Amino acid sequence: MGMAWRQSEMTRLRNTPSVRIVYHREGFDSPIGHHVRHRMEATVCQWLIDHGVAHRHASEVFAVRAGAAGVTAIYVPDIILHDKNKQGKTVIIEPIHAYVPKEGGSRLIAAFRKDLKAKYFIIIIANRHYKHKILKSAYDVLIDFDNLNALEKKLPLPPR
Repeated sequence: MGMAWRQSEMTRLRNTPSVRIVYHREGFDSPIGHHVRHRMEATVCQWLIDHGVAHRHASEVFAVRAGAAGVTAIYVPDIILHDKNKQGKTVIIEPIHAYVPKEGGSRLIAAFRKDLKAKYFIIIIANRHYKHKILKSAYDVLIDFDNLNALEKKLPLPPR
């Protein structure tokens, strides 16, 4: 619950008869070679690269208890920054390009944040059409996709 699983731990768990982890990240390789799920993630990735922000995509897997029944679900953040913010928290960026009801979405992120708010700072980037549908408990900062430069004030940027 709320524990980060590294690739080696996932391999060990896959070989355990009572545990089965199935994860496939759909998407495509962006022009710079990062595997992304959609164009919005590719655009955010390019913005981060242009601003010298080191990051990785879908590199950690978390088991999160979500929903009224507390069912364990897998949460894989889209983008995690290498550097921590001023408060010493790891920054997660979630570009949400479409609202998909009953698919977890911001509910799963909210459950993750509830468990690990002390360690992670979550930024959600969304189109203005979907911003009002995202749970307030799912993020520390909500940024409009049309205003990515607002990230400059929220991220640990390298000196220019």
